[in-house]
Order: sequence, then structure tokens, then C-alpha cells
Amino acid sequence: MNTIFNMEGPIFTIINKIADVVILSVLWVLFSLPIVTIGAATTALYHATHKVIMKSEGYVFGTFFKSFKANLKQSIFLTLLFVLLGIFAFVCYNFSSSLPKGNMIGYLYYGIMILVIFLMLILVTYGFAVLSRFYMKTMDIMKAAIALAVTRIGCTLLLALIFTICGITFYLIPGSVFILPVCCMIAAERLIEPALLKITPTESPEEESSEIPS
Repeated sequence: MNTIFNMEGPIFTIINKIADVVILSVLWVLFSLPIVTIGAATTALYHATHKVIMKSEGYVFGTFFKSFKANLKQSIFLTLLFVLLGIFAFVCYNFSSSLPKGNMIGYLYYGIMILVIFLMLILVTYGFAVLSRFYMKTMDIMKAAIALAVTRIGCTLLLALIFTICGITFYLIPGSVFILPVCCMIAAERLIEPALLKITPTESPEEESSEIPS
């Protein structure tokens, strides 16, 4: 009985883990509100989920804020890039829809729209995860994300499905915002972490010198 209710026992461990999930989810929501910082918040969410939730290393606040601050500039650029790609895809769709059916130029723009959407999917599924773990140039981040997405197309589509399900769940149950971001990121982390081994030159991601400290 004393072991069960010990501060390091299973009951308190579960309670602490649940508290970390809620706190981390709320932090992500709060730091995403300026919109332009949603990429930095997502990067910090992934890093903190990997370190604190999955590996029980460090603390939620410290790990989240360190990652947020370290990746703020690059993540803002990636976020703006994502927005621009979205606008461009929307324009291509409207232009292709306005042309007569069977027009080859319309099909061309429709194909470009599909390509741009795929690039957006790559950025969301891998770009911020790579940024959260490694100090890399923005172009190198994009190259790594594309390489991972193409070589692991099954995981990429599964990640897209996970994010879609999370988005629908949040729409139907707004209160899930207190746990859903971390739950979604846990599922993504399980799929992405093995992929990060492919871009680690000599060591595992945990030992990689370019990794952001927790």
C-alpha cells in the first residue's frame, strides 16, 4: 500500500504524466494564438513530447520554452512558407476550376495544386519534427523532410490521417484541446522517430551533437 501511494509510485507517476499532457497541450494552444508562431509552438510541442512525455527527461516548461526560443526564427519562416503554399494551391484550384472542362491548362494547374498540397503535407508531417531535433539550415530541413516523406510514403499518409482525425475530433469536441495536441503528437512521434535515424550522420538522435538540449 505504501509503495502504491509513494510519490514515485505508479499512481503519482500516472497523475504527473496526465498533468504534463494537459500543461503541454495548453502551452501549445497559448503559444499558437499569434498564428505566426504556430510553427514554433508545434516544434516545441514535438520536442517536449519526445523528451518529457515519452522519455521522462526534463520538465515541461523548461523543455518547451527552450525549444520554442531556439527555433522561433526558422519556424516562423516555415510557417509563412506553409501559408504561402496554401494560398498558391487555392489560387491554382480556382484557376483550374474556372477553365472549361477538358482544358489542358486546367489540368496542369490542378496537377500543380496537388504537388503544392503534397509539399505542405511534407512540411507539416516532417519539417517541424526535424527542426525540433537538429540545428540545420532551412533548406536542409526541407530536403530532409522531402527525403523522409518520399522514402516513407506509407508513414506520411498515416500521419496525414492522424492529423485529420485529430482535427475532426477537436471540431466535434472542443474540450479535447486540453489533451488532444499531445495525444496527436505522441502518435506522430512513434512514427517519426525511427525516420529521424535516416538523417543522423553518425550517431543516434539522442546522441546527436546538433540536437537541441532539453
